[in-house]
Amino acid sequence: MSTEVQQTLLQQQLQELVKVGVGGKFRDTNDYLEKVEGELKFEEEMMRGGIDRYQKHVRDAQTKGQESTTMYGLYTQQKYIGKLSHLIHLKVQKVDTGQVGVHQVAIKKVSQCLPKTAFYLDTQKLRDDQSIWDTCSLIVLKNIIDGISNESTLNNISILIGSALMMEARILMFKEQKKDQYNQVFKKLAGKNIPQKANRWQYKKNVWVYCMNKHELQFDDWSKEHRLHLGVEMVHLCELLGLVKVGRMKTAKKHTIAYVQPTPKIIKEIKNFNIKNEALYPKYLPMLMPPRDWVNPFVGGYYGRKHNFENKAKEIANALQSSKSNK
Repeated sequence: MSTEVQQTLLQQQLQELVKVGVGGKFRDTNDYLEKVEGELKFEEEMMRGGIDRYQKHVRDAQTKGQESTTMYGLYTQQKYIGKLSHLIHLKVQKVDTGQVGVHQVAIKKVSQCLPKTAFYLDTQKLRDDQSIWDTCSLIVLKNIIDGISNESTLNNISILIGSALMMEARILMFKEQKKDQYNQVFKKLAGKNIPQKANRWQYKKNVWVYCMNKHELQFDDWSKEHRLHLGVEMVHLCELLGLVKVGRMKTAKKHTIAYVQPTPKIIKEIKNFNIKNEALYPKYLPMLMPPRDWVNPFVGGYYGRKHNFENKAKEIANALQSSKSNK
């Protein structure tokens, strides 16, 4: 390639760089503003893409009954776990002192979900610390939130909660009786050996059940009646927190079905949370214009409102020109 041809290509590249505002002041202000406005529109599309992705994730989670994995599901669990642990602690204390009815005694089963450290060694009584119930609270909240957008019968969701708590009690016994075998399974499930398309919780449950049966763990399964009563008590505690309410629907002359429904309070909380957080993770794409220089931790890079205080095309163009002229 001759020297003249190389110089011509270099001049063309420099002209293109100058045209987009790199290396000097922009020559055509109208054209420059038009390009900045195009960049702003492009960044708005990035924001919209992030919102659409967030909403799709929520819809998929609702369809699969896995709302506890969404951002608002995780936030709700974190917000209410301490409050639910407090109510469980008070309820178990009443059982120990005989202040509850016969049907509520099933809640005493939940004590099997606690490690030995939750009890005083000398008296084997529960420690006066509500945080020992956090694992149980998390299990209850997960099952409640998983179906919070869809009506579930009280019996179904109570059995799910009771069965999940029983599973926690079995795994805890496995850990305390056969620690080496437990650690092997735990290490396997903590790695990346879980199939990507599998339901992670169901897969882990199946592995635990298989391994506990293989090592002949002796555990007295809770009866369906006890799991039902325990689950009903946990749903009632969630009612006290304002998460759900139990409604009744008459299906026949002498037959009524109880349904667990979200309260207007929690629906409003979820709606407000989604409005505030759905735009936090836009689909980041390469910029159409050269990125802005960072003048402080809040202004620079992208041009749009999400990332900068200056969000009008003319102000951005002036800021860019001012930045270049000060160099």
